[in-house]
Amino acid sequence: HGFMHARCNWEERIPIEISNSILLSSFIFPSIAYLAAMVTPSPSSSEIYLAAIEGGGTTFVVSVARVLPPSKDDEAPTSSSASSSSSEILRIGPQTLEILQTATIPPKHSTTGEILHLTPHQILEETCTFLRSHVPSSGQYSAVGIATFGPAGVDPQSTEDYGTILSGSPKKEWRNVDLLSPIAEACGLSSDLDRVGFDTDVNAPALAEFRHRSYQLAQSQTKNPSTPSSSSSSSQSSKPLTSLSYVTIGTGVGVGLIINSQPIHGLLHPEGGHVAVRPLEGDTFTGYSWGAEKSPYGGVGTVEGVTSSVALTERYLQMHNEKEGDDDDAAAALKSDAQTREVLATLPDTHDVWSHAANAIANLCVSLLLLTSCQKIVLGGGIMKRTVLYDAVRKRTWELLNGYLDSVDELSAVEKLDDVIVEGSWESMGSGLVGAFALALDAHENATGDDNEDFVEENETLQDRAVMEEKRTDDIEQQQQQSFTSGVLAGIGLSFRCMLISSLFGHGRRRQGR
Repeated sequence: HGFMHARCNWEERIPIEISNSILLSSFIFPSIAYLAAMVTPSPSSSEIYLAAIEGGGTTFVVSVARVLPPSKDDEAPTSSSASSSSSEILRIGPQTLEILQTATIPPKHSTTGEILHLTPHQILEETCTFLRSHVPSSGQYSAVGIATFGPAGVDPQSTEDYGTILSGSPKKEWRNVDLLSPIAEACGLSSDLDRVGFDTDVNAPALAEFRHRSYQLAQSQTKNPSTPSSSSSSSQSSKPLTSLSYVTIGTGVGVGLIINSQPIHGLLHPEGGHVAVRPLEGDTFTGYSWGAEKSPYGGVGTVEGVTSSVALTERYLQMHNEKEGDDDDAAAALKSDAQTREVLATLPDTHDVWSHAANAIANLCVSLLLLTSCQKIVLGGGIMKRTVLYDAVRKRTWELLNGYLDSVDELSAVEKLDDVIVEGSWESMGSGLVGAFALALDAHENATGDDNEDFVEENETLQDRAVMEEKRTDDIEQQQQQSFTSGVLAGIGLSFRCMLISSLFGHGRRRQGR
């Protein structure tokens, strides 16, 4: 009412055009301020682009992703959050990534399906070309993660071999090859190596699995805070997750370990695939050919020496020769299959080779439970696509433990092992590649100090990180609300200043007219 009364008085003193402009300005300035407050990006919402490389001895998988803004929702962001509706969404704990580009180097032949053989130098050159062709407009990636086969130099303090394949590798042409330097250069990070994460292709997936499962557990406990009773039939543990092992069984066998919420390195990194196992009764297998040079125990009676794809195929060859006789032609044909391991896909689930595989993997699980007391053992890799192995491994693990750990609730019954020995979360995408993205995420957090400093100094678990991530989301929303409020107030102030100036201007013209 006061404003309208004042307007009537002003209209008697100044032209109607100026009066209308005053009213119009009172709406325009707040609107401009509102838009400015909403579209001005805050520093915490700047885009993060990551590169990830899963390094194998035959092929490399390289990928580029964008980290999407944090969301309180458990579901993946809608397509409006992504640059393309066809892009793939990856969740690692509280983080959501939009996969932009992915390539396998070298690719399979379009007709034969065979993989072209490239030298290590050629593979690295093709990988770096891919990374350069997709580099962000800033000229560098926010961070890069490299998850490689081992043994590899993973200690940043060891300047001589950090980022290289060590001389003990069974893959001779890769020995002493430097992976880190050319990849860091291609990503624009040669002078910023803190933004490069480098670890084995089993420690990296272990980290990803640990982050993801810890976050899921924290979310579950937040939504269902009631403490389960001791009589509950569920095998789901209510304890915070602080330890996990990731085991991949493929061409070789690798073991990654997270203990007290941190990846294990020590003298080098875990090499659990080479621990000795108790063979099944009557086993006459003489060991796999790859173990002859530099493998512990000569590759005889070890997890990798029994259950790797190379060992299983060579066991099949030995069993075939013992059954059919030493036919040179048949042996030569099967030897070719042994190199490609394609023969394993033709074997039925009931074939004896899978019993030996399950026994070796179960021996490893028993060793991990007794030595590390880890809460989760995640099994992955090509051999575990033979899904009947999961139940066989759990049953054999229970038999080998022989009741020794029955006092532990999670191990008190064979069916409870379903929640201890579990499948990988990303086998269809490739756990090694997801692990490389987890390394990149950690490298970015380390370089920017984003939640990582407190996490390390206070030895917090990743359950605490989930809470911190939710708090960060709340802080971003609060900052946006404060920006909006400040913008509106500034707009109102500007409008009243305009009104005052316009009034004085009109009054001055009136006096000149007199």
